[in-house]
Amino acid sequence: MVGLFVRLKLALLRGSLRRSRARAAGFVVGALAALAAAGLTAARLAQRHGEPAADLAVLAAAGLLVGWVVLPLTAGSGTGDESADPTRLAVLPLRPRPLVVGSTAAALVGPGPLATLVVLAGATAAVTGTGAAVAVAVPAALLALLLCVVTSRAVTAAYARALTSRRGKDAAAMGGLLVAVVSFTAYLLLSSAGAPEPSVPPAVSDVLRRTPPGWVADAPHAATEGRWGVALAELGATALLILLLAVWWHHSLVRLMTTSDRSTARPARARSADAGPWARLGSRSRTLLITHHQLRSFARAPRHRMLMATSLAYSSIFPLVLVAVAVKTPYAALGGAWVFALSSPSMLFTMDGSAVWTNVATTRSVAHARAEVTGRFLAQIVVAVPWLTAITVVIALTTGTTGQIPEVLGLICALLGVTFSMGAVISVRWPYAFEHDSILTGVPGQGGTYHLMNFAASIAGPLATTPLVAGAVLLHGTGHAWLLLPAGLAYGLLVTSVVLRRTGARLFRTYPDVLNALRLG
Repeated sequence: MVGLFVRLKLALLRGSLRRSRARAAGFVVGALAALAAAGLTAARLAQRHGEPAADLAVLAAAGLLVGWVVLPLTAGSGTGDESADPTRLAVLPLRPRPLVVGSTAAALVGPGPLATLVVLAGATAAVTGTGAAVAVAVPAALLALLLCVVTSRAVTAAYARALTSRRGKDAAAMGGLLVAVVSFTAYLLLSSAGAPEPSVPPAVSDVLRRTPPGWVADAPHAATEGRWGVALAELGATALLILLLAVWWHHSLVRLMTTSDRSTARPARARSADAGPWARLGSRSRTLLITHHQLRSFARAPRHRMLMATSLAYSSIFPLVLVAVAVKTPYAALGGAWVFALSSPSMLFTMDGSAVWTNVATTRSVAHARAEVTGRFLAQIVVAVPWLTAITVVIALTTGTTGQIPEVLGLICALLGVTFSMGAVISVRWPYAFEHDSILTGVPGQGGTYHLMNFAASIAGPLATTPLVAGAVLLHGTGHAWLLLPAGLAYGLLVTSVVLRRTGARLFRTYPDVLNALRLG
């Protein structure tokens, strides 16, 4: 059974890579990058000695376990391992015990487990000071890898049906957003601390050392210090925990195979048509109708909501961390506007995918196409401007620099106008699609388009606002700095009006091509 599941994993991987050369190239590059990063991390860990090395080894083991648990829950099929979903295996004529053994063997195949093992090897080597301790370090690294795999699969099986529902996917996406935001915040704070060598606070290391991943990471260190009883107890406790997790995994598979999915048995509740004031306002013009539809998507559609929540979170964390570290001025809010604007190329048509065909079918003139682009643009403005204004005001009140609010808001308006206009041009001239039900930024062959266009927007946006930046430098600290607010607003409106007019005309001619590109997702 082990060989069968390993061959199944390799067959799924081979079939996935054969679908596209771009996907195969991306897999190879990603695998090499992951292994290179793992090797570099392992080498850096192996160079450390003493208590700092023990603390970092515990932190590395805990971080790897969290990653193995969180990624399958938040990414779903985007992890690239279709065999990780137990619902795909529930219909096979197999008992749960062979499924547990075979799935464990399949999970150990691939660049991810290999990179994990490399990091764990470096972490255990860093705390292994004697030759006799090697007898503990080798099984400790293997048990740590097995703990990551079994915990990941057990948690995925326990919440398999919840994750397949709409609310489950939405909750998983928001959980992934929370993890990403926390990780981004920690990265900014650590990178701004200026410490020559990484270190773990003693309170954090003491807590992590008492957790299951801390047991296996601390066992070689205990053996090096001659505490063999503690080392063997930590290894034994880890092995017992793996066994208990396998039992939990077994029970979850039994439940999946012997019980029906209650979510499919519930009758759908009828919903009354939305006749609120926003719907009545949207019915007056095509532009407002599209704006209303986009705002409802931001509030209700899981993928739209996740992307918007991510943009809002990053656009607030980035300036707040800058203020906390060194930048005691509302000009830090410009960093938030720049981060928010980076997502603009992917928020016009990309998230809708092939559902755009309804818009294509009802577009009868250039005016309709312009209304399409303008409505989607207005939806982003309605969300971004109040949010960034609030961030600017909060920073100004906190730092006591309220006099700089008008000039900062003027620069924000200009930057948003330019970058969102670039997003409209990119969405029409170089459309691309997101892969269905995945955390990937684009389908095979189009991921490079996303990153290239995103990079172009991140550079060209600030460059296009150079006249306003020069004015801010000249007027900063003078009584005429408030003129930047109307100047920035006028500049942003001028750029967007010209760009949206030309983009709408092009969209009317190439709307079928845009739909064809989006269908790839």
